Amino acid sequence: MIFKSKFIYTTIFTLIVCGIITGCGESIEDPEPPLTPRWVEKSAPEDTLERGIDAYESSDGIFLEWYQNPDEDISGYKIYRADVSPDNGFKLLVDVNAFGIGGEDTSFTDNSVNFNVDYFYFLRAYDQAGNKSPRSDTIYYGIVEKVDLNYPSGEISDINPVFEWQDFYHYSSNEYLIRVEKIYPKEVIWISRMSPPNYGDYLQSIGFNNDGMAQQNELSNGVSYKWRVDIIAGEYYIERDSLWIEISGSESFWGYFSIKQ
Repeated sequence: MIFKSKFIYTTIFTLIVCGIITGCGESIEDPEPPLTPRWVEKSAPEDTLERGIDAYESSDGIFLEWYQNPDEDISGYKIYRADVSPDNGFKLLVDVNAFGIGGEDTSFTDNSVNFNVDYFYFLRAYDQAGNKSPRSDTIYYGIVEKVDLNYPSGEISDINPVFEWQDFYHYSSNEYLIRVEKIYPKEVIWISRMSPPNYGDYLQSIGFNNDGMAQQNELSNGVSYKWRVDIIAGEYYIERDSLWIEISGSESFWGYFSIKQ
């Protein structure tokens, strides 16, 4: 009888601790799982505002972005990844705390990726009781090597510069997207999509506003700018939206320059 009483008390104590501290699966007090999280929709390559899964300009990584879950007791998000094909099986990639230094944390950059490999991701939210949401939709992306920017750089005098970069890996097989922005106040000046200007050559170049699509005909004296060259290596077409969505590519590091007064 004494042994049985100790067993009962120990079991009750374990259940109480399990429920309060660890959650041990579904919470008895809060059995409802969070709502299914949603990825931010991927923007088109030419969009001024870049959103959703994409190459990352500050590293050779893949940027992931999702909407904040509406549940009030969200604690974090678990991101799962599969390589090459979703049939290879998903593994937990990272556990992202729902609240970072700047507030709600709804983005993550996966820097543990290799070039020319497709990576598939899905997302699950979990609450303070340990309940997990259903899995999100699966999205995917792959990165390729960045180009190296040559010119312009530093202080220049040409208000119509020729932008030059080197592409040592795929200079004849993909498209480029050049992006020029004014730094302050921030403003997108020119976005231009093009086939390789110089086929059969590592060195690529294009004159500012060669397509007539820039916000101004020439750059301004005394103003600082930054520029980037993206590679579009793969896309698929969404017929209902008449939209091409990029599924592989790269973004160069930003280059900075200013025009002399």
